[in-house]
Amino acid sequence: MGSYLILALIIVLTVVGDYALKFASLKASPFVSAWFAGGALLYGATAAGWIALMRTHDLAQIAVLYSSATIVALTLVGIVSFGETLSMKQVIGLSAALLSVVLMEAEV
Repeated sequence: MGSYLILALIIVLTVVGDYALKFASLKASPFVSAWFAGGALLYGATAAGWIALMRTHDLAQIAVLYSSATIVALTLVGIVSFGETLSMKQVIGLSAALLSVVLMEAEV
C-alpha cells in the first residue's frame, strides 16, 4: 500500500475517532459510552499505519503531513457537524499549518 494511502487511512481513522470522542464528551458519563470505546479503538488502529510509515519515512515529514491534514479535517468536522466557528487567530493558525506542509515538501 502506498505511503500517501496509508497516511490518508490514518487521518480518516483519527478524524472519525475524534468525532466519536466529541460525542462521548457530550454524554453524562463519557468514559463508559459506546462513543468513547469506538473512538479509542479507532485511535489504536492507527498504530499499525504509523509503524508502516515510520519504516520508510522521517518522522518529521509524516508528522507535518498528518498533523496539518488532521487539523484541517477536524476543523471542517467542527464547523459542519457541531456548528463551531473560527476566530481570526484560528484561521491564521490553520494557514501556518498548511505553510508547514509546503515548507517540508519543498525541494531545497
